[in-house]
Amino acid sequence: MKLPLQLLLALTLSVFSCKKASDNLIPATATPTFDVKGVMATGSWTVGSFRQRTEDKSSGFKGITFVFSADGTVTATENNKTTKGTWVYSPAVTYYGGNGLSSLTINIGTSKPFDLLNATWNINAASTTSGLKLDNKEPAEDEHVEFVRL
Repeated sequence: MKLPLQLLLALTLSVFSCKKASDNLIPATATPTFDVKGVMATGSWTVGSFRQRTEDKSSGFKGITFVFSADGTVTATENNKTTKGTWVYSPAVTYYGGNGLSSLTINIGTSKPFDLLNATWNINAASTTSGLKLDNKEPAEDEHVEFVRL
């Protein structure tokens, strides 16, 4: 049985013109539409969640506030005790060899729980109102942290 050419053409066009819902999503390589460095350097932050593989380690950060200064220093305060470190924001790199994701590198000492934050984190999602969702740049680490503005 042969299909008329017009029917075959109509079926082909209808199949290829359908859009999936995922076509409207912002790709993971998209950069934030605001100045992450400027947003981080204003106000106080807390760790809303920290997940390492299947373990929720968020409770280790309870009561700790972070202040990210424009000069690249970060100060964590818990019960009037401060811990200082550094942070660096790197915009997305899209040339050969880059992963196309913005990142945040944090180094805030070796004491617990701060040692968990010492890494380069890919920015997975960013919002001026809700904060930053970060994934460890090393997939094998399977770590995810969310900083929330206070």
